[in-house]
Amino acid sequence: MNLSTSSSRRSFLRNGAKAITLPFLGSLLPVALQASTNSTLVGGAPKRLLWMSMGHGHMEKHFYPEDSGSLADIALPPGWDPIKKNLLHTTLVSNFSNMQNKQPHEGSEAVLTCANVIGFPGKARHNSISCDQVAASHLGKDTRYQSLQLNCPKSDTGNGHGGVAISYREDGSPLTGFDSPLEVYQRLFGGNVSKEEVLHTLKQRKSIFDILEFESSSTKRILDRDDRQKLEEYTTSIRDIELTISREEEWLDVTYPKTTLKAPNDSQVLASGSHGEKAIRTMQQLILAAWKTDSTRVVTYRMPDAGLLKSMDISSTPHTLSHYGSNASLHELNLRRTRKWMELYSDFIDQLRSAKDPMDPNGGTLFDNSLVYCGGGLRTAHRNTNVPCLLTGGGFKGLTHGQHRFAPNKDTPLANLWTTMLQDAGVGVDRFADANATAHSIWA
Repeated sequence: MNLSTSSSRRSFLRNGAKAITLPFLGSLLPVALQASTNSTLVGGAPKRLLWMSMGHGHMEKHFYPEDSGSLADIALPPGWDPIKKNLLHTTLVSNFSNMQNKQPHEGSEAVLTCANVIGFPGKARHNSISCDQVAASHLGKDTRYQSLQLNCPKSDTGNGHGGVAISYREDGSPLTGFDSPLEVYQRLFGGNVSKEEVLHTLKQRKSIFDILEFESSSTKRILDRDDRQKLEEYTTSIRDIELTISREEEWLDVTYPKTTLKAPNDSQVLASGSHGEKAIRTMQQLILAAWKTDSTRVVTYRMPDAGLLKSMDISSTPHTLSHYGSNASLHELNLRRTRKWMELYSDFIDQLRSAKDPMDPNGGTLFDNSLVYCGGGLRTAHRNTNVPCLLTGGGFKGLTHGQHRFAPNKDTPLANLWTTMLQDAGVGVDRFADANATAHSIWA
C-alpha cells in the first residue's frame, strides 16, 4: 500500500536518483529489532527465498533432457542454449507434480499452496497458505517487509496463472502484490514524505479499517451461514492489513535505505500496457535491491508470460502455444519463448553471483545465501505432472548444481521441494501440504 501522495511521488521521481548505495545498517534499527536481528545472524548470513512462476510450462522437446546427470555432459534440448554459461549454477529436477491442482488452465494459483482450489462444495474457489508465507512468518520477523509479492496485472490475461495471486495467507485469501515496478521501488526506498505525513496516513487507514470491522461485525447477525463465512474471510483480511499498519508504525523511525538505482519509469517499462522483457528485468533488479538492503528475505514473482510474448512481437498467447500439436510454426514460437525465458533466468543468475551480500560476515554473494525456484504449476497442454523445476542459489543444503536429477518416483509431490526449501532456510517444518518426504534424497 502506498503511503505517499501523488505530489510526493512526483517529487520523489525528481530526487530519487540522487542517493548513494548503502548496505544494510543494523544499528539504525530499534533496539528490540537489533537484538532479534543479531540473534538470527549468528553463524552466518540470513537465507533468502524466491519463487518465480511463469504460468504455462515449456514444450517438452525444447526443455526436458532425456538423460539425467551432468548438464555439461548430457544432450540438452535447444531451449537451453542461452544458459550454457551457467550450467554449473543451476539444477533441473524432473518428476515433480502438483497433483492437488485440479484446475488445468491455471498453474500459479496452486503452485505454492499445493491445494485443490476448486475441490470444495459450496466454494467457487478455496486455497490454503502458500509456502512463501510459512517462510515469511519466520524469516520476516526482522525485516521491514515480511515478504514481497511481485505480480503481472490482471488485465494481462492468458498467462496461465489463474486467480489474482501466487501468495496466500493462512486463511487462503490472496496477497495480490505489486504489478508496478515504480510501486515496488517506492516500497523499498520510500519517498519525500515526512514522518508526520506517514503518521497521518496510517491514522486515516486505521480509522477506515475500524469502521469496516465495526460494520462487518454488526452485519454478521443478519447473515446466513454462507455469507457469514464470506464475511469472516473479509474481516480476516482486514485484521491482516491492521497488522501491516502496526508493522509500518514500528518501522517509522528506521530510515529507508538509499540507492543509485534509478526509479523505474512505468510508462517506459510497461510500454503498450504490457509487462514484457523490460518489466521482468526491472523486477529482477528490484528483487536484488530488496535483498541487498535486507528489506525482505522472502519474494514471490508471478511473471508475465503473455507480456513477454508481446514484447517479442509474438501475437500468440501462452495458451495457444501450449496447444502446439503438429503445427510447425507453433513449435518454432515455443522454442523462441523457451530460449527467452532461459536467457532471463541465466542473466539473473549472473546478477546473483556478482552481487555481494552485505549481511554475510564471510564476504559471500547473494547467490551463496539464496534458494531460488523458477518454473510453474503447469507443463504444456495443461498438465500438472512433471512441472518445470529449475533451482539456483547456494542455500540448498547438500545440493551441488550442474545436474539434471530425477525424483525417484513419478509424480513426486511438488510440496516435497517446498518442504526442503523451508527446512534449508531454517524454517522449522516437518512437512508442507501434501509432502510425503523431502527432496534431500534426490541430491544426496
